[in-house]
Amino acid sequence: MANHPTSGRLSHEKVETNSFLLIVLVLLVVAFGGLVEIVPLFFQKTTTQPLENMKPPTALQVAGRDIYLREGCYNCHSQMVRPFRAETLRYGPYSVAGESVWDHPFQWGSKRTGPDLARVGGRYSDEWHYQHLYNPRDVVPESNMPAYPWLAKNTVNENTISAHMTALRRVGVPFTDEAIAGAPEAVKGKTEMEAVIAYLQSLGLARTGQLSSVQSAAQPAPAAAPAAPAPAAAPQADASAVAPVPAAAAADEAAVKVENGVVQFFFATGKKDVAQGGTEALADVIAGVKAGKKAVITGYTDATGNAAQNEELAKERAFAVRDLLLSAGLTEDQVSLQKPADNNAGAGGQARRVDVALQ
Repeated sequence: MANHPTSGRLSHEKVETNSFLLIVLVLLVVAFGGLVEIVPLFFQKTTTQPLENMKPPTALQVAGRDIYLREGCYNCHSQMVRPFRAETLRYGPYSVAGESVWDHPFQWGSKRTGPDLARVGGRYSDEWHYQHLYNPRDVVPESNMPAYPWLAKNTVNENTISAHMTALRRVGVPFTDEAIAGAPEAVKGKTEMEAVIAYLQSLGLARTGQLSSVQSAAQPAPAAAPAAPAPAAAPQADASAVAPVPAAAAADEAAVKVENGVVQFFFATGKKDVAQGGTEALADVIAGVKAGKKAVITGYTDATGNAAQNEELAKERAFAVRDLLLSAGLTEDQVSLQKPADNNAGAGGQARRVDVALQ
């Protein structure tokens, strides 16, 4: 077979025998491929636009985030719920880019020593967070998290907060002039503990939908609110003598109410997030337990959909309510989980509920 000259041409032989040329070509290919993958992300709304119900953080939340970063909390806690069933069952909806577009720097990651905090907002009371930061062992005996008692003594520096918010506005956070001007007064006299708690309580609310519920509670009811009498349809789905579902639960939102001494937690479809005000609603139960009684948690299972998934979700909801009691100072031996004598709660709000009573 005749050998054809290859001088002046780029052949495989030249590439494979010239290390420098091979490295240059590999870098060019990888760079081109990276650009093809990355550049489009800068023009997609899902990665560049905030979620619809997101609001810019308050001055106190900005200060709290600074302290969170200063203390290195990100070394042990990620803020990224990965799209795996085990993660979404434990933490809630998986993370999306739109909820982090105002984070500079963002807190995504997968290294965890402690739990993920992307959905911690509203999960615990301010008092629980205070005790947990002051001495974690007071609320979680097995915790290896360091204590941060100095946060309760240090005050937020009001002299730098406006400059920080101005810098954040330059990189895209839509702070108004009024918010920046009023920032020093908003944080004046606040402790670093208060700032960190304010920041933690804001995490994940936009993604889980709780932000809309919290804001609507402080504003006049929207036009759709008069439709609240719809709960009249709830008794049709529940043949028992249980009281009608609250309007919020009928609207497929998390809610809590007290009926004849029983605290009833209603959950949104497919969610395990406890409604705001849960700790306050449990006040009488907590007092009764401290007086010598026991808290009994009963979870109901939805009869519609996948039975195995519904049963698992019912357990997660019961555990969420149990955690609420434990965070209020009760111990595990003071709380009992049990299945209801009649689990035929049907479908709808009554089937998405957990009851707490004294025994």
